[in-house]
Amino acid sequence: MIQNSKIIKFSSILFYLIPLALLTGPLIPDLIVSIISIIFLYYSYTKKLKKYFTNKFFIFFMIFYIYLIINSLLSEYTLFSLESSIFYFRFGIFSLATWFLIDHNDDFFSYFKIIFLITFLYAIFDGYIQHLYGVNFLGFGIKDISRLSLPFNDKLILGGYLARLFVILIALLLLGKQNIYKYLFFAIILVLTDVLIYVSGERTALGLMFLSTILIISFLNSYRSLRVITFLLSICTIIFLTISNEQLKERNISQTLNQLGFSSQSDKINIYSPIHESHIISAYKMFKDSPLIGKGVNTFRKYCNEPEYNIDIHSCSTHPHNSSIQIMAETGIVGFLVILSINMYIFSLLIKNLYLEIKGKKRILSNYQILLLISILLTVWPFFPTQNVFNNWINIIYYFPVGLYLHSIYSNKPYVDS
Repeated sequence: MIQNSKIIKFSSILFYLIPLALLTGPLIPDLIVSIISIIFLYYSYTKKLKKYFTNKFFIFFMIFYIYLIINSLLSEYTLFSLESSIFYFRFGIFSLATWFLIDHNDDFFSYFKIIFLITFLYAIFDGYIQHLYGVNFLGFGIKDISRLSLPFNDKLILGGYLARLFVILIALLLLGKQNIYKYLFFAIILVLTDVLIYVSGERTALGLMFLSTILIISFLNSYRSLRVITFLLSICTIIFLTISNEQLKERNISQTLNQLGFSSQSDKINIYSPIHESHIISAYKMFKDSPLIGKGVNTFRKYCNEPEYNIDIHSCSTHPHNSSIQIMAETGIVGFLVILSINMYIFSLLIKNLYLEIKGKKRILSNYQILLLISILLTVWPFFPTQNVFNNWINIIYYFPVGLYLHSIYSNKPYVDS
């Protein structure tokens, strides 16, 4: 093991910058992930590092990747579909590269935690500046005053960034000694994040925040009381802000109730908004037409205007805004089984760990590992509206905690965090 290798240091620095790069949009983080993956492939080939390629995760991932390629080749829109599937392997390699970097850099967590925390705090700070003044910290206005954008990009997905990454950040901060000041710091971050996710106007992000809270309270063997207290504080703050801010009330309460059909103008109750339901119905029709393998990776946009799938003016979009429905429509039952198996695997681990805790036996997971599994579970949760499954930006977040978890289960280092 070469601890001071320049190539490892360079790759580590690139990795540290990923949370910051994600605040700029998809281009820069995707470039960073690609460079890290290429360097890792070259290094592992020259050093004959076979262990990273002979584990269950990578075998499972490669089977899924090969299926995506075959699926694209069978699609009516082969070349377009291959644009999304052929380079998809970089995300799996990125997870292995993460594991590799932690193995070969003793200072990895020390630097990464600090840079990640500073980045996350800046995102929170910028979000509150946007909410209060209608511009970000750099002075640029936001295009929708009821939503919050990334600090260095106009995409209105700051809430999603916070909701998906704060679980990983808390997992990292749990490593090391705990004290009353750290508990207080956790509490402040949790409340600030909860409230800003609500203020961001992203209902999916709010749903992910509620889901992660339920999972944390259910499965962590400590910090449950802390999360309950901070969540109650967040709810009280959210209620106060909603009562005192008509814009927040209109966006997060009135519009939501109207879209779900709870208004005098509606004659039916909707599970999602009417627009999202139109996407989902169109995608379901595609699935029924090709249930085994679907219509092809990332091809929903190509079929949604065709008469047999289009049901109204809202049917068509770049994707159906639900990961499970998109996987079913584009990759069929075969692809959906991948999502289902990941959900079942994670829940089985969490439930087994909880059972052992209740019985007073040794747990199989640390709190660090539980939080990483929860962050992965947020990725494959089937019931919320989502971004395009094959979007580069969201896939980096999807695979971000996987390498951390792989290192935790294959490393000889104990992950005692409580």
